[in-house]
Amino acid sequence: MREGEGPLLEVELGQNPGEASYSIVVDGKRWLTSGRSYLRHLGEVCTEGNGKLELVRTEELRGVDAKLGEYEGVSWEWVSKQSRLDNGTVATMVGEIKWFPSLGNLVLFDQHFPNEVVGTQSDGLSCSPTRPQVDQCDSCASMIWQGLSSAFPSFARVEGASEEELGFMEYYGIFENGKDGAEGPNLGLWHKDVVMGGLSSGPIALFNENGNAIVISSHSNFMSASVDSSEGGVVDWGIMGSVGRIPAGFSVSHVLFASNRGINHAFRSWGDHMLSYYGKPPHRAVEDDITNEYLGYTTDKGSYYYYNPEQGKDMNATLVDVYEYSQAEGIPYKNILLDSWWYYRDPSDHSVILWEARDDVFRGGNRGMGEFGEQTGWAFTAHNRFWSNRTEYDELHGGSFKFVHDTGCPCNTTDAYSLPADETFWDYLFEQATREWGLATYEQDWLWPQFLGMTKLLEDASLGRAWLLQMGAAASAHNVNIQYCMAFPRHALQSLEVPAVTQIRASNDYGPTDRAWQWRIGRSSIFVNAIGLAPSKDGVYTSRTEPGGSEGDFVEARPELEVLVALLSTGPVQIADGVGFSDKALIMRTCSEDGLLLKPSKAMTAMDFSLVSEAFGGAKGEFPARSEIWGTYSRIGEEAWMHVLAADVQNATSLSLRDVLNVVESPPSSTNATYLAYHVPDFDVTRIKVVSMPFVGSVVTLPAMDPLDHELWHFAKVLPNGVGILGELDKFVPTSPQRIKGISFDSSHVLVVVVGFPGEEVRLFFAHESAGGIDISEEACVIGKQGDCTIVVH
Repeated sequence: MREGEGPLLEVELGQNPGEASYSIVVDGKRWLTSGRSYLRHLGEVCTEGNGKLELVRTEELRGVDAKLGEYEGVSWEWVSKQSRLDNGTVATMVGEIKWFPSLGNLVLFDQHFPNEVVGTQSDGLSCSPTRPQVDQCDSCASMIWQGLSSAFPSFARVEGASEEELGFMEYYGIFENGKDGAEGPNLGLWHKDVVMGGLSSGPIALFNENGNAIVISSHSNFMSASVDSSEGGVVDWGIMGSVGRIPAGFSVSHVLFASNRGINHAFRSWGDHMLSYYGKPPHRAVEDDITNEYLGYTTDKGSYYYYNPEQGKDMNATLVDVYEYSQAEGIPYKNILLDSWWYYRDPSDHSVILWEARDDVFRGGNRGMGEFGEQTGWAFTAHNRFWSNRTEYDELHGGSFKFVHDTGCPCNTTDAYSLPADETFWDYLFEQATREWGLATYEQDWLWPQFLGMTKLLEDASLGRAWLLQMGAAASAHNVNIQYCMAFPRHALQSLEVPAVTQIRASNDYGPTDRAWQWRIGRSSIFVNAIGLAPSKDGVYTSRTEPGGSEGDFVEARPELEVLVALLSTGPVQIADGVGFSDKALIMRTCSEDGLLLKPSKAMTAMDFSLVSEAFGGAKGEFPARSEIWGTYSRIGEEAWMHVLAADVQNATSLSLRDVLNVVESPPSSTNATYLAYHVPDFDVTRIKVVSMPFVGSVVTLPAMDPLDHELWHFAKVLPNGVGILGELDKFVPTSPQRIKGISFDSSHVLVVVVGFPGEEVRLFFAHESAGGIDISEEACVIGKQGDCTIVVH
């Protein structure tokens, strides 16, 4: 509740007690008007309109939610008039709306099914909104399954349904980032532009041009909850249309969460609610995952050694050469990602036969892999994919574990996968991997093919959730972290119930066909970082050319931007270079001398004004021509420094201090302080550009840029004594909380405590306001044996 005002988010019920109608009101204006609720039963869509669904009960609700407090609301009960079930009961759907007066910004929509409902599957799938023919499917990631098994809520999407024009942003597709893993999310005008919907769709934000925004998402049973836009003029939320039967006692819920501080804040607040509701620590991705905390190396697709060992050597010997090169150069890798080349796959469909090290890769198999880990001291992130129907772990093929078998997805029955049937398998897998070779992070890749490639995962309302919960519980039991990769939004949301999941890929692979645009993760990061996950950009090359690698000769046009984005993601920073090709100076801009990544306090995300202008102004270039203006901050004690990355800016843009301050989750209580905006071209401090911003309307101008150009700006508050702490200007994040641990000041002094590797020299820069302008000074200290040192500025 906003002090002195009414609730930001309200529900208005229809005046006719015999109708289940409702509207959503935001800041006093109607934003959403209900559509039609329905239940699919015995193959028929049952609605009140067609006479096949009858509203039999309406009841006011008042109660206390154990997690959210007191609520008010309404409950409606419908029964299907199609027929009675064999046991004499009636197919029933109960829909409830609950609002929470003490909160004022949250509404829950619940569906409950007291009895089993059969025949709930819709007519089938469509491979894209414009290409419904199954045999023409080119990418299951754009697949939608027409219709739902049940719909509540449902909102009209026509002229007049809202009292003001609304923009929307819809997450969909693989990597939470569109059908190709980089061009998402989907932005447009709510009343007229295409909403994707379907099995790959996820949270949707609605917003106006004045800072009000709401997020709509599933709130429970994330793997079977879905959204559908196949019926013209409405968007429906409910159970995915592929489900064949709804079990007795099953429920699914959706949430509307509102903010008056824009899109990013709406997602952050929604995410805070979701994390709290499910009891997942919000900072676990930062604090408890070495592969997120320290510099790493990768052999993923696009990397120099991806299925490409050195001539005359196996992969084991090749990676030993990488280790020895890094030691000689002083590049402090602490972890390595091993892609799919290391384990046994089925040659027919590349599914997993045996998740153990191949003898021709690591001599001695798992034992050789463990010896490599002991030699290097590197922690392992180990890749895995979908399970073969012929996996050797299966009882049917001589193994010890039960698996769920399948016949393939409806649009591709050639490949058929399987799934571990219970947690005992995962417990065995992670116990062996941690004991024999030191698994730290398990990368579950190919999540969408596993999901769409199994009819049983699509038809069963509970199997998908059980699969991921079992995997996660075993991982937690063995102190293994999980990265989700090639995930749909539903997988990301399911991680709320899986504490072991700390990171998620936020764009496509760093491969030759995608490299020009896969760095664009500022928009997908809004969603995944809000639910406590570190977005992963995938690997990076640090040199423009590296002949002899997995791609032959190639050109990396923007190595600095690639490395910078990886760091600002707050996820893994994993270098893909071949031996002899690393740019150490560029790499060390990301970390301390012992490899600790010097990050901001949250993932950098696309700034609100750029999203709003695109949705309302139609300022959409032909992808990938798209302005990327992202913001984040570093919080140290009570102070915050903001950071803005601008890349591929299509037209000169004014960036106001108000926009910059809005990237901070809790903005400064006082906005009358002067801030300094500063930019260091090519990290040459003699060329530093400093702009004084004395009030919130102050602006800096971001120029139109070549697609290969970018600028990184920082914003520091001038302290009451006239000093601005600019920080460590030879690092990408000059005021990282991983470097600066404490700040204090009085009228004439500033004291800064910095931490790092013993013997490491740290140089900080300061700005001093004077009558003649702004003077820059430099102070240095050497980290002591205790891991810190102090700088005092007079």
